[in-house]
Parts: sequence; structure tokens; C-alpha cells
Amino acid sequence: MHLRPAINPIIVRELHTRMRGVRPYLILTLFLLFLALTGLGIFQLMQQQARFGMTVLSAQVGQALFRGLTFVELLLVVCLAPALTSGAISGERERLTYDMLLATPLRPAQILWGKLVATLSYLFVLIFAAIPVFSVVLVFGGVEPKAMLKALSLLVATTVCFGAIGLCCSALLHSTARAMMLALLLVLLLVLVPLLASSVWGQFSDPPGQPVPPQLLYLNPFSALLAVTTLGGSHMLMSDMPMVNLGDPAGGLPLLGLLGTGVIHYGPEGVIIIPIYRATLLGYALLTTLLCWLSAHLVQPRQRWRLRWGDAGFGVLVACLLLGAWFSRAWWLILPPT
Repeated sequence: MHLRPAINPIIVRELHTRMRGVRPYLILTLFLLFLALTGLGIFQLMQQQARFGMTVLSAQVGQALFRGLTFVELLLVVCLAPALTSGAISGERERLTYDMLLATPLRPAQILWGKLVATLSYLFVLIFAAIPVFSVVLVFGGVEPKAMLKALSLLVATTVCFGAIGLCCSALLHSTARAMMLALLLVLLLVLVPLLASSVWGQFSDPPGQPVPPQLLYLNPFSALLAVTTLGGSHMLMSDMPMVNLGDPAGGLPLLGLLGTGVIHYGPEGVIIIPIYRATLLGYALLTTLLCWLSAHLVQPRQRWRLRWGDAGFGVLVACLLLGAWFSRAWWLILPPT
């Protein structure tokens, strides 16, 4: 008898259901085509700047392509991740199959894990299918493979965290439409509130004109991605030096001025840059764990808030994350410059 690891049956069922027909492959093809057209448009803008007499280097083209393609993919994740997971539990209730699901031997944590992985698997397919498109960036140079791995890690972490937001809303509400509206509202608060605070902070700060505290931007994925995609010169000791590329067609957008990349410290060892994406990754890991714990209680049909053995696992995970964040605070903690 061959021993095989048990696969969550919810993942198998959802994947078989979602990947049927032509629609998933058509969406994948259209997404890759749109990403390729975006890269072509950025390349044409860079060529147009060169025609008007600006000096455009090959490395500048690579950095502009890297920033534009990653921002398009992050926008897709921000919009689709909570929308896809907001019907995971509430949809079962609307189809009157929720009681049957609870009657299976699966525990609530297994149900949630299976729903989350199965729902977000298609987004993971879109993210990883775009890697060949991103390989064009390496042809022009200016971007290290390490920066591409950082951007990929941030996209995966944002997908899981925003998917957990939709899953929690789906477990809380019985209507898929209401769950989707609440999930998108929470996502808008995470994205827009820091931008609004950045736009007015300098007017009310003392003295006026001070930048927004980076702590307000920890959970904003676009600030984290801007920290990954803004690269410094090769003469710097760290590759995370915040710098806007003059040849970047998006470098003059007012929106980018509201996003923080990190804080520069001038210490005895020279310039030290702490990029904001490090705190974002830790914050998303902690927020995802808390949302999954909350969802595991909300899916219970009765005695929702009674402590169970599964809560011990969530508690240990949260404690490990907090201890890891404390001992690595010199790596991620951004303090105002003195």
C-alpha cells in the first residue's frame, strides 16, 4: 500500500470546478496580453523621451518597465483578491450547502485553509505566469534579480493578506454581495487613508512641511512596492536607496510623492536606509494570522467564541511572529530621523 499525503478535499473540489471551461484560460491570456501591452507602452514612452533630446539609458528603461509592470500586477491583486474570497463561506450559505460542509470530518481551520488556497490559486497562477514577461526587464538591465524576488514576495504576501480580509468578511456576513462590499471597503481604507493622510500631513505638522510618519504607511501595499522598485546607484552600500529615476515616465506622478519608501538614517557607519516593505511583510503576516483566527471562530455554527485547541496553534504563531519582529526590529523598524 502506497502512503500518500492527504490533500484537502476542498482544494481538489474547488480547483476542478474553477478550472473548467475556456473562461480561466481566456482571462489568463487577456491578462498576459494586457501586461505585455503595458510594457510596450512604457517602452514607447521612453523612446519618445529620447526623441525629444533626453538621455535615456538602457538601465532606466529596465527600471521603468519593472516599476510599471509590478504596479499593474499589484493593482490586479488588490482588486481581485478580496473579491474572489468574499464568497467562499457566504456562497455556501446561500446555496444551502454550509451545513453539509460542517458535517464533514474537516475542522473549521481545514475548511478555511482549503477555501483560501483554492480561491487564491488562480491569482497565484496569474502572478507566476507573468514571470516570463518580467524577464524582459533583465534584457535592459538596471534591475537585479534580488529586487524581482522581493517584488514577487510582496505580491504573494499581499494576495494572501487581502484574500484573508475577504474570507473573514465572508465568514461574518451571510450575503456574498454584502461581504464583497465590506471587503472592498476595508481594502480601500488600507490604501486610501494613508494617501489622504500623506496629502494633508505637511499642512498640520509642526513645523509645517514634515513628511508623513512611515508607521501610517506600513499596511499600504503601494508604498511597499515603491520601496522595492525605487533603486539607487551602484555606488551606494545598500540597494534600497529611495531615488526617483528622472527617466521614468511615472516619476513625476503626484501619487508617487504621497507614498513613502522608508527613512534615511545618517549614523557613524554612514547612510543606512530602512525600506518600508520590510515592516509591510511582517504586518501582513500578523494581520493574516489574526484574520484567519477570527474567521475560524466565525464559521462555527454555535459557541463561536469558546476556546479550542486550534486557538493554541494561532497563539503560538502570533507569539513567534511578535518575538521575531522584536528581535529583528533593527531590520524593519522605521523611526523618524533625528
